Amino acid sequence: MKKEVEKELYSIAKSATERPLTPEDFEGVCKALNVVKMYYDLEFDSEGYRGLGDGDENPSRYRVFELYSEDAESDIKRRYTFYYENSEYVHAIIEFKTGITEEDIDDDLCGFLADIIYLLVSRQNMRSMLDFAETHDAQTGIMNVKSLGAKYMQSVAKYPETEYVVLYANVKNYKYINDRGGVHLGDFAIGKLAQTLQSYVREDEGVCRVGGDNFAFYVRRENLDVLLDRLKSVKVDGLMGLRNNMHRFSFRIGVSDTDIREFGTKLEEASTACIVGKTILKKDLVIFNTELSEVISHNNQIVAAFPDALSAGEFVPFFQPKVNMQTGELLGLEALCRWLHNDSIIAPSDFIPLLDRKGMIPELDMSMLVQTCRCINKWRKLGIEVPVISVNFSKKNIFIPDIEKRIITAIRENNVESAMIEIEITETAKESEINRLMDFVHILKENGFKISIDDFGTGYSSLSLIHNINADEVKIDQSFVRNLGHDDKAHILVESIIDIANRLQMRIIAEGVENSEEGKKLMELGCDNAQGYYYGKPVDFEDMTRILKNPDFKPLVK
Repeated sequence: MKKEVEKELYSIAKSATERPLTPEDFEGVCKALNVVKMYYDLEFDSEGYRGLGDGDENPSRYRVFELYSEDAESDIKRRYTFYYENSEYVHAIIEFKTGITEEDIDDDLCGFLADIIYLLVSRQNMRSMLDFAETHDAQTGIMNVKSLGAKYMQSVAKYPETEYVVLYANVKNYKYINDRGGVHLGDFAIGKLAQTLQSYVREDEGVCRVGGDNFAFYVRRENLDVLLDRLKSVKVDGLMGLRNNMHRFSFRIGVSDTDIREFGTKLEEASTACIVGKTILKKDLVIFNTELSEVISHNNQIVAAFPDALSAGEFVPFFQPKVNMQTGELLGLEALCRWLHNDSIIAPSDFIPLLDRKGMIPELDMSMLVQTCRCINKWRKLGIEVPVISVNFSKKNIFIPDIEKRIITAIRENNVESAMIEIEITETAKESEINRLMDFVHILKENGFKISIDDFGTGYSSLSLIHNINADEVKIDQSFVRNLGHDDKAHILVESIIDIANRLQMRIIAEGVENSEEGKKLMELGCDNAQGYYYGKPVDFEDMTRILKNPDFKPLVK
């Protein structure tokens, strides 16, 4: 009987990672273990447990959630306590029916049942934070671009006679904060700045963090001058380590005041105006107009130059190592695209977003795959042992007819085994894309490819994705890694991702690990694998050849 109960517990544990559990899920196990009540409580004042769902609110400090209950009396009550950073995290309470003695209770199975309650709480916590991350910037707490765009369209629909303008604002000399106070002060400052900026907009207006030190606004046209005046000098207090513990922020600003109503176009116009002001006109305020045609022309030149540059071999793969921090073992490489043009390297951020918008990324992805296969063959001819290499594929690839056949044909023509290639996909939020992605992954897995989910945790569909897609590897987005140690939500989310991935026997890689402190925190949470500048920046074929001949990655001691 114990084996049957244990098997059922494993089944419940798996279900807990996929969907909400009901009393019916627990009924068989509870009856077998003589359990009549099962519930858990959360510290009501704890930030980590706000907004987890309905429950009976205790007038003191706890909220109680019932999981299973029979109409029966109980004599023995067991209370299991889980901790987070030396503080009580959650209490799981199991009550046994009258007549049961301590000797009748199977400690191992009941402990396993309590662990499932902990896993259930972790899943709820993760879902709550993913819901928040879908509409808000994780670091600052204000809206993200997607949410701002939705609010803009609501305002336009509600107030059709009102004219709105869109602004793109880049913080000037933000590097000063990081240089004077370190990255942690910089992150703290950007959060306080974001909250201040949010206080500048009215109910039918909005502001979001676009990323890094960039923000976007939409405001009524009659309020534009007031906002521009405020943005000339934004005072933020409480910045320890700076002169007078404060800083006055100023901005480079691009404004879209055209008749176009569509938010995405207006934001792109404002962004273009801001970039032109910074790089060409050397102005802090630029209004989008015909004077910016030069920038648009430049973008068109990049698009026009792409086919010839691709044919000429100007796009090449650079390689970055993935390392086991505990052993120093080289686990694999990721192939990352670089554009070599006129003896200089064009940064991916300068061409990939543009090519992606223009639908040209699939051609570039296939080129990176073919060139990676050729690099594998070159290394093998040199007698070098080559690890598995991951190649990025944009989600736009999945809608190309027979893309799977093209991938399979490409590696076969280059005499590379499919097991040597890991296809790295970015998680997606649209259900239609997930369904197609499932087919895409299934075909590739059947043909021996490995699959990695990139930027995991940044999309609403995270839990659904790992449930439906049989991935080999999950990569924690670097934004969560960077916030470890000074953001409890990031800490809990990363811990939950690691726990779920480990239970589902997926390898987990942390992206963007830049120092030993981040590595040690990840190892403490159960993630031993990392990719980032701490182990090496992306390098070309020649430099990676030297690394592969003598890989020398030192283990990281906890």
